[in-house]
Amino acid sequence: MTARSPHFMYVLVAPGPGYFAEMAAVSATTLKRVTPNARITFITDEATAALETPATAILRDLASDWIAHPTGDFSPAMSSRLLKLSSRSLVKGDVVFLDCDTLVAKDLTPLANHRGEFAVVEDKPEMPDHIRDYAQKSGLSIPARYFNSGVMGMRDTPSVHAAVGGALETWRASMGDGFYFDQVFLNSALHRSGLEIEWLPPAFNAQIWAKTYHAIRPRLFHVFAEDFENRNETVLHVMAKGLKQNGAIDEEELARFLETGNPWTELSRPGQYIALARPASAVASTLRLVLRGKL
Repeated sequence: MTARSPHFMYVLVAPGPGYFAEMAAVSATTLKRVTPNARITFITDEATAALETPATAILRDLASDWIAHPTGDFSPAMSSRLLKLSSRSLVKGDVVFLDCDTLVAKDLTPLANHRGEFAVVEDKPEMPDHIRDYAQKSGLSIPARYFNSGVMGMRDTPSVHAAVGGALETWRASMGDGFYFDQVFLNSALHRSGLEIEWLPPAFNAQIWAKTYHAIRPRLFHVFAEDFENRNETVLHVMAKGLKQNGAIDEEELARFLETGNPWTELSRPGQYIALARPASAVASTLRLVLRGKL
């Protein structure tokens, strides 16, 4: 990938309810603010491409390219996975895939310039038991190191196309199981392909649900969208909901995040302070939890 014009892509399927379009708008805005020369491609289903909302207006302003790809009568969840597993074949050139539920705190050009053909961050914690059980019953390969598919650097090479295409084929063949997650299929396909994976530092995909103990001053926070409507612990929650309600991204909140690199609305856990490179506060927080019997 060229340092001159790093290329990123998002997959977005945004049914009426929910905040996926707003999350994507906030994430892509943070990306563009810290990586101004970024090219951004959005891959959507046809229904999402037809939406006219404040969030999609922001996305179209940010987009270098917009690909509307048919997904048939798939549910939104299945459509999203189909597009994600198809994305490598839909976009030309080297590209970095980003999930919509991310916040970019620092320039991602170093990510775009990764050395290997396929670059990812290890998933934290390890593969969940229910996914491991499914993989074993389905005959999928279980690699020793399991990556998170929310951030993927992918070269435009035949071997990468073949590996990701293999994940799509296996996923399609398993659709009858009702198991729509993409990550286990990507891990299995990459493992079987023998393609060498470049393991990136955790700072390129700091997974907040893993408490970010493994990353200091991350370049990218991966917030995760589970139960998004009922949670408000990050500025992604606040800004996405504000965008949906008020029709605009809160520029003060955005500026505060970009200046401090702090994605949280409240600080209390040691891992938060570790991620923000505040060791004294991390120690104090740990002591408070110990005294309260919560650690």
